[in-house]
Amino acid sequence: MIPGQVERRARWVLDTIGGREVGFGDDVPYRSESWEQVDRGERPAGDDLAEAFFHLARVEELNGARDEHDRFRAASSCLDPLDPPLERLRRQLGVEPPRWGGARFAVALTHDVDVPWKWTRKGLKGAAARAKSELVHGHVGPGLRELRGLAGAAAHKAAGTDPYWSFDRILKDERRCDASSTFFLLADHAHEFDGAAVESYERLRPRLVETLRESAAEVGLHGSYSAADDPGRIAKEKARLEDLAGPVQGQRYHYLRVDPHRNLGSLEAAGFSYDSSLGFGDAIGFRAGIAHPFRPWDFEREAPRQLVEVPLAAMDVTLSAERYLNLGVDEAERRLMSLLDWAAENGGGFAILWHSEQYDSALLPGWDRLYRRVMEGVRARGGACVQAGALAEEAREWLS
Repeated sequence: MIPGQVERRARWVLDTIGGREVGFGDDVPYRSESWEQVDRGERPAGDDLAEAFFHLARVEELNGARDEHDRFRAASSCLDPLDPPLERLRRQLGVEPPRWGGARFAVALTHDVDVPWKWTRKGLKGAAARAKSELVHGHVGPGLRELRGLAGAAAHKAAGTDPYWSFDRILKDERRCDASSTFFLLADHAHEFDGAAVESYERLRPRLVETLRESAAEVGLHGSYSAADDPGRIAKEKARLEDLAGPVQGQRYHYLRVDPHRNLGSLEAAGFSYDSSLGFGDAIGFRAGIAHPFRPWDFEREAPRQLVEVPLAAMDVTLSAERYLNLGVDEAERRLMSLLDWAAENGGGFAILWHSEQYDSALLPGWDRLYRRVMEGVRARGGACVQAGALAEEAREWLS
């Protein structure tokens, strides 16, 4: 006899991968000791279904180590994020992956808008300080790039342009690739990590929303640093953004400060239909061991949430930043194309994140061109580039 709690958990895993015709305990063996290990917070060995629940429900994050921003890192995980166990289970059971929009796989193109305008007074001081620091520490290349950017600041000011106001360029590149994307916007600044240029963000937000709506891009909320800890704040930020942009369906926490056991419920309560925060800042791949959207598990209710999670598989900063992988453009492209090759072979529906600031070609030469090559690479492999909201809505129907 299979305990009801275990059967509900197993059924959720099988339904999530589309194995609705698979019988748990019949087609898939039941081993009580494996599920007892899961209850103790241990990764079960030799039981693919129990292990799939362990990863998909993020059991290791219940009491896992956190970094200085209270984030669970890939370095603390027992998971290989580029070998997602739920996709292995799917193949083992002979279950075909969904074809989002009829395509071999789908990539939700997303952008976090952290700083829409670079050359504010604080921005100029910050760039000068960074240039000096880089050169003092012998980092000649980064230091010279900061100086080149500063040299162009006067010309930008005269023309009324800015290297971080890259939205028209991004949207134009996406149209050329027959693609559309989602932009996650901050609606409040309550913490120093939300950014220093509060006034310019407040002034530019209406113009940015108008620019995005004219191009039929999706506007989502970038929940502020503090909102990850304050359910009331996330609801207020959603309402504030909706005053400008109309209904907002999706969100991503700033700094990826998502905790699947602590702050997904507040998103449901605020009326979001999807989140796309669940990814590793320090690695590319799949933090929940699955390459498709899913409904996260709620341990209090012992049932899946209504909220859809669109997994975040790759972030530009993960690849480029010195504190993470610190890769050049060529190596970053190789890794991204390898991810797309995997998706072309195995299927997938996941998000990538390209910050709007990454289009600053003076400071980060080549990263704007790499974004275009990623879009081209998706299409060349039979995939589709979509908005996160469109992928989440299709997934909601598939998961029902």
